[in-house]
Amino acid sequence: MTGKEYVLSAVRHQATDRIPITFDAEKEVYEMLHGHFRTEAKEALFDRLHVDTWMLLPGSFMFAREEERKEERLSIWGYGTKTVQYDGGAYQEVCHTPLTGKDEIADIKAHRWPSSGVFDFTHFPQQAAEHADRAIIGVFTWGAYFIASYVRGLEDLLCDFAVNQDYAHCLIDTIADISASALQTMLEQYGDGVDIIYMADDYCSQLAPLFSPAVFREFVVPYLRRFVEITHRHNKKFLLHCCGAVRPLLPMIIDAGVDMLEPLQIRAEGMDPAGLKRDFGRDLCFYGGVDLQQILCRGTSAQVADEVKRLIDILGEDGGYILGPGHTYIQVDAPLENILSMYETAYSYRR
Repeated sequence: MTGKEYVLSAVRHQATDRIPITFDAEKEVYEMLHGHFRTEAKEALFDRLHVDTWMLLPGSFMFAREEERKEERLSIWGYGTKTVQYDGGAYQEVCHTPLTGKDEIADIKAHRWPSSGVFDFTHFPQQAAEHADRAIIGVFTWGAYFIASYVRGLEDLLCDFAVNQDYAHCLIDTIADISASALQTMLEQYGDGVDIIYMADDYCSQLAPLFSPAVFREFVVPYLRRFVEITHRHNKKFLLHCCGAVRPLLPMIIDAGVDMLEPLQIRAEGMDPAGLKRDFGRDLCFYGGVDLQQILCRGTSAQVADEVKRLIDILGEDGGYILGPGHTYIQVDAPLENILSMYETAYSYRR
């Protein structure tokens, strides 16, 4: 079987002889692994790690090309970020939220929104063909809530859900319309070879969702269902990223038609793998799961191997599981030997 076949079998909840495997990491981790394996190309590194997936990002995904190398950047959505250094690497911190304190619907309409044509998908067909042995995951943009929290500012947006609901609807609907148009264009013109559509939309802390299920039903479910329906009309699967304690929202996420859930932060409240598999495993394919908060960064390589086996035994029963990091990106505090143990065990272990 090819990597694509392993992944798509898991999405269809069909058991295979080994668990399918995914990978992503901070750039410093990529550099460490390239140094270890003496590889230069991403493809060669993925071969060494037995990775079965390949993700495609559009051009101008969040930043126009001329912004990408700046210390302070202006995103295509109008929010700004700055580069912040920390021990081991750097990250982008939001430093400008253009609609903070602007509380009228007229302010939303006056904001300079991107057109859906800003997203460049023209490279998708060729790259999908070049990596056709792996499951191709196509990204269109972030979820409307996620983007709104950056454009409006998280505090103001959460207040809008309670006391300025017309504003919140207008803001999220404006973003969702742009995003739906981009998704439609990607699938109609550049979707050949893409197997899975991916959207990140973080609604949760590690303890609970950031807002009530009722708010989720009113503001998020409509556009989530819309994106899933567009995806399914083109015979693709939909992969939703949401970190943290997402369990209370899973019935609505399933009802919206989502096929796959990532990254499974198993130390978050309610995210015990056995309970997730028991209650939602018939409806969702789980993707991720290997703990980055304690096991991968602080455990021994043997403990990492044991955890990988445990997750495969629980989540891999009757298919429905793709193993990977429990935060989309492996962080810089993960020792090399632990990462190698994770991927070697995932590839060799049989339930």
